Amino acid sequence: MFAGICEILQNPITNDSINIEKNIRNKENMVHNFKLPIQYLDKSQLYSLSDTVSNDLELISVENEKQKSMYHYLFKPTHEFAEKLIPEWKKYYTTNIDYLNDTKSVIENMDTLHSKTDAYTLECSKIKEIWMETKCNTEFLPKYNYIEWDMIKHFNQSPKLLQLLSYVQLSSPLISFILPFMLLFFPFIILKFQGIPITFHGYVEVLKSIAKHHFIGKALSTGMGQMSFDKIIYLVVMGGFYILQIYQNITMCSKMYHNMKSINEHLCLLRNYIKHSIHKMENFVSINKEYTCYSAFCKDISQHANTLQHFYTLIENIEPFGMTFKKVNEMGYLLKCYYELYSNQDYEEALLFSFGFEGYMNNLSGVAENLRDNVVSYARFDVSGNCKLEKQYYPPLMNENPVKNDCSFDKNMIISSPNAGGKTTMIKTTTINIIFTQQLGCGFYQSCVINPYTHIHSYLNIPDTSGRDSLFQAESRRCKEIIDIIQESKPDSRHFCIFDELYSGTNPKEATKSAYAFLLYLAKYSHVNFMLTTHYVEICKKFKKSNCIENYKMNVEILENGALKYTYKLKRGVSKIQGAIKILEQMNYPTEIINSVKNYSQNKM
Repeated sequence: MFAGICEILQNPITNDSINIEKNIRNKENMVHNFKLPIQYLDKSQLYSLSDTVSNDLELISVENEKQKSMYHYLFKPTHEFAEKLIPEWKKYYTTNIDYLNDTKSVIENMDTLHSKTDAYTLECSKIKEIWMETKCNTEFLPKYNYIEWDMIKHFNQSPKLLQLLSYVQLSSPLISFILPFMLLFFPFIILKFQGIPITFHGYVEVLKSIAKHHFIGKALSTGMGQMSFDKIIYLVVMGGFYILQIYQNITMCSKMYHNMKSINEHLCLLRNYIKHSIHKMENFVSINKEYTCYSAFCKDISQHANTLQHFYTLIENIEPFGMTFKKVNEMGYLLKCYYELYSNQDYEEALLFSFGFEGYMNNLSGVAENLRDNVVSYARFDVSGNCKLEKQYYPPLMNENPVKNDCSFDKNMIISSPNAGGKTTMIKTTTINIIFTQQLGCGFYQSCVINPYTHIHSYLNIPDTSGRDSLFQAESRRCKEIIDIIQESKPDSRHFCIFDELYSGTNPKEATKSAYAFLLYLAKYSHVNFMLTTHYVEICKKFKKSNCIENYKMNVEILENGALKYTYKLKRGVSKIQGAIKILEQMNYPTEIINSVKNYSQNKM
């Protein structure tokens, strides 16, 4: 009976449930409310990185899940919030040199920030558990016995009412047990109020007399041997309902105990996290507020820190859970705070921002660590010159003593080499480092001077078919898209393009002609830099005397036994080494096939 008192105030009301259902996917992404500092820049200096480029370079998504993404090597994320934030980085890059220089200073200040921030172990899994329970649980209100009626659900913010309902729930087993006895003596109280002269002893005697003529009284006094079967069934059923009611109320008390313990633990854990987060936010603003390009970001941080401070004040004095009278008397307040966490939109936005901020701090810490270890270096910006990278290398090789190469765009570059010579890795390395440089001012090189690009284009992984398109049609469409963007862009724009084996979807003769014509067209644009990898020596020969295109090769040495030694060093010139046969031999192709390839020119059909 009393187990239903709280349920009387509960009804499957729609608004909260619908809102949770509608927003549950967004809320599961715990960093979606955080904007990276680069996103506060003026739109005229902010450029979107296409999904094509991001996927081609494996910036975040890789086919082999065991292979880390490129950003992982730069950021070295150590917790889930840092991992979740990585996809946000691939969205934008900038030409704002002041911002990039400020970013370098912010990264330099990370050591100072860490020294001013108290040690704290961020338990992302537990924070996520709290978030999922309060924000993504469609049964939150009924589970914790909150009022669901829209018209009176504001009472969920009343600690006194919640405390009263908690007392009722806690006492419900006892009330269920004594209620039948209370009902027996309730008439005595009424008689007394009416002034009828009757003693308690006399009232009990009257009850005994009445009971002697009732089958329940007879059963209690003489046993059930003389009772009819239907009355026995009735008595058993009534007794069963009585026991069941007591059991349900005991179960509800047990559930309430576990809920209150969980709420207390969640609020204590969240309190410690918020305290740490506020401290880190305040330190970040204090250290970096002087940087003009970070002023809007710092202002946003301060606003969210103030909101978190307000919630922290509510839960600051909550003590660890224990079965004490003090804790029992706190239940209403705990429920009120937990409901605030569930329902308050300002607290939600501030917490989401803090999750992203923690991820951002961890990302920058990884960059700072790479800088200390000389894994990455800062770039210098020069709007009057071309891009030049010295001793750059591919991020996944950072711990493997990588071969480092220089790359300068005084002229556009065509790179030739046999298969597996490293030419595709070379153009990917250059593009990745340009993107990192135009996001954070540093990259995987010893030094870099760059005139920032407004557009970055990629022609690497062309799908075999797109609807009814052949591979060549898909390749042609990608190239046409790049041409269209270049033609439609502003005169002061700068484009960087990479191409891997242009027009490989058609026969070599037409592929060579098409690639030559395409590159000749691109080369006339002084604000476009490009890199091309190719096996087609004829393309390289066509541009030997070009004033705007230079031939390079990935140097490969031929050993005395005829084996190829890949040095992965970039040198000027055209590679004339054919490595396909060696690869077939390494893959243990049948000797008959290998000999047929070698003797192809002598074979007659």
